[in-house]
Amino acid sequence: MPEGDPLLKDVRKRVLGDFPALQEIRRRRPLYVEKLVKTVRDCAEYNQRYAAPAALELDWRMEQDHDYFAWDLVKAGLQYRFLSLAIPGMVEGVGGLTVMFALAMEEMCSTCAGIANIFGAHALGISPLLVSGALAQWETVLREVARKEKEGEPVLMAAAITEPSAGTDAEEPHFLAKARLSMNASKVPGGYVLNGRKCFISNGSVATYTMVACALDRERPLETWTSFLVHRDMEGFSVPRVEEKMGQRACPAAELLFEDCFVPDENVLGFEGDGMQPGTLLILAASRAPVAAIGTGIARGAYEWFLRWARRGKGGRAPIDEQRVQMALADMKTRVSLARWAYFNAALSFDATLGKVLSGVPMKAIGLLPRSVRTSEGMQRVYLSRAAKRGVEGIVAAYITSEEVTKALANSSLAKAVGGDTAMYVSSMALEMMGADQGEERVWVEKFFRDAKLTQIYEGTNQLNRLTVFMSDVDDSLRVELKPFIGRGPGKGAK
Repeated sequence: MPEGDPLLKDVRKRVLGDFPALQEIRRRRPLYVEKLVKTVRDCAEYNQRYAAPAALELDWRMEQDHDYFAWDLVKAGLQYRFLSLAIPGMVEGVGGLTVMFALAMEEMCSTCAGIANIFGAHALGISPLLVSGALAQWETVLREVARKEKEGEPVLMAAAITEPSAGTDAEEPHFLAKARLSMNASKVPGGYVLNGRKCFISNGSVATYTMVACALDRERPLETWTSFLVHRDMEGFSVPRVEEKMGQRACPAAELLFEDCFVPDENVLGFEGDGMQPGTLLILAASRAPVAAIGTGIARGAYEWFLRWARRGKGGRAPIDEQRVQMALADMKTRVSLARWAYFNAALSFDATLGKVLSGVPMKAIGLLPRSVRTSEGMQRVYLSRAAKRGVEGIVAAYITSEEVTKALANSSLAKAVGGDTAMYVSSMALEMMGADQGEERVWVEKFFRDAKLTQIYEGTNQLNRLTVFMSDVDDSLRVELKPFIGRGPGKGAK
């Protein structure tokens, strides 16, 4: 990208101003910071060229027809490699970690959280493959996503955890142990059979691949919670309906139905029983900072449109001339900045932890193998073996500690609660102060208000996130348990 690009210059100045810590990081890792800036710049351009012109009309259209999906907007994002941001470079992805994706989410959500969440939910679908070290799926599924993206064909992913009678319960060990689950998987020769429903699944109706977490024994869900990778063409899988939504309408939330849906053994991520500890908890440690960034982006968008309204003169006087409006603007900006710093700190915390694994000798060695070797049938059999899966767990436990990951979970949960509450606070205050004004600014702020509520609900309600902070960082009753290779049993029923 030419250095003379004015958008790049503007974004670089804004990003370095919004995130003072990046100034110091830039001295030591200039290429890393420039890559972050370039990603935000791409998101800003995408907003200008595609999201902003379409957002309001798309929001209205999907209120009338919630089965509609804007594939054109997804395809427009392929040139920026939005579907590959979270995919490792060794399988043709961008190789961004949590910080990069969080910055991207804030930028995109400052225009339309619904459009942005298509890419956010996609990354959430990718995350189980990353944290479980599912190298077989890296070389097949993730490489397919990255390669198809370059060819102009989007392959979307999703993650399905929530069940009709168990939403938040399925995202915390103490609650999962007592959850009223309705879905289960049964072991059969060669794989598993899934029966039941998942609900409110972002991208569920449009994803090619969906990570599905469910229990093998509903009487012992915590011990048997297991993750499966489901392809949309698998027999027994269907999408009965897409929900009618109040906000973030561009990203569909669907009900998924599994009726004797057979999933082969090779589509199990990790081992039986690993779905919650460390599976789901690792995913949440990685994903809650970007979700906090979604809330921050919504709050920022509401603030920016409110500021535009405040500067608009009426009868020779603008609202911004009033001290009450000035105080409100200062309050909004303060809260957006605090939410931003919270998610950035959480993302840095997680990346510092995960980065030690990705930069370690074993992962580097795997990445140096010729592609023909990594993608061969023989290597796929190795990746899928119990020994290899245990080895990946051992590598993770050798480079990072349970204490580090638990702290990262606490930080991301704190940021998520702050980000969601900030989105609601800022958009609510803006609407209240704008009153009955029917100008363009209020139309946008009203949309941000509707988009904001979901950020207090998905990725664990804000109440659960606060409990997670308490349990993991105050009374030490919640801990992310990593499983070292030594002392591991036969690979089943791990706690």
